[in-house]
Amino acid sequence: MNDSKTPIWAARSGWWERLQPVEKARVASEVGYQSVPAGQALQPLGETAQHWIGLMSGLAKFTVTTTSGKPLVYSGVGAGGWFGEGTLMRLGVWRYQAQAIRTCELALVPRETFLWLLERNIAFNHYLLQQLNDRLELMTLQALDDQQSGAESIVARTLRHLFHPLAGANGGALKVTQSEIGQLCHLSRQRVNQAFQRLEADGVLHLRYGGVEILDADKLRAWEFRCLNAKTSEKSLLKRRPTALPRSNSVADYFCASDTTGESTSASSAEPPGCGTRG
Repeated sequence: MNDSKTPIWAARSGWWERLQPVEKARVASEVGYQSVPAGQALQPLGETAQHWIGLMSGLAKFTVTTTSGKPLVYSGVGAGGWFGEGTLMRLGVWRYQAQAIRTCELALVPRETFLWLLERNIAFNHYLLQQLNDRLELMTLQALDDQQSGAESIVARTLRHLFHPLAGANGGALKVTQSEIGQLCHLSRQRVNQAFQRLEADGVLHLRYGGVEILDADKLRAWEFRCLNAKTSEKSLLKRRPTALPRSNSVADYFCASDTTGESTSASSAEPPGCGTRG
């Protein structure tokens, strides 16, 4: 297939260049398109999956509903991202809801075409394995910290998945508001703003009008584990030292206030850096 015939959405799809010309031709000829307004579902919950879904533009969040009826946000997907491969591979029904945070323009690869690629293209399989592994790690981290990480860690984790190379991001800037990140993280806009300021001060990102630019992917990754590691260290120390520390110098004050250089802020600060609570 000539470059002039490459679909616009394909340039941001991390799997497109892994396809052979005949595979590109079939996908391009069979892909469908759909526009979903903000607040609406991208796929019918409970119905058999018929398409592999990619976002040409927009922003969406994945939610599941507990047995008590409480919705839980567990991830997000931006332009260039694809989802539904696991459901398609097991010929299953949609068990989670993808909801548009802003208007989403979708590219829909038919199930038969997706399974055809799966059967014949090893490089395409590698892409899917990487994506599934990345999402498994995301859910594992969420289970480990039981939603008790600092806001900075949660925001960093969300941003990394939106900027993931598999989604075609490959660095650069992302058009996303603090309110939208709050919806993905289940944090207040004010708490997201505080987390952004902290991450920017550490050289992780640069805030732009209506968006954010990642400056250091390694630092962003490190922030995902900062408070989780601090909590683990705190528990280990408490096991070794069962006696309580003085009120003015608690273990929580020390570990949550410490930064990567080993320096700590005053225990009297209203909110220790890196250990924010959910808004």
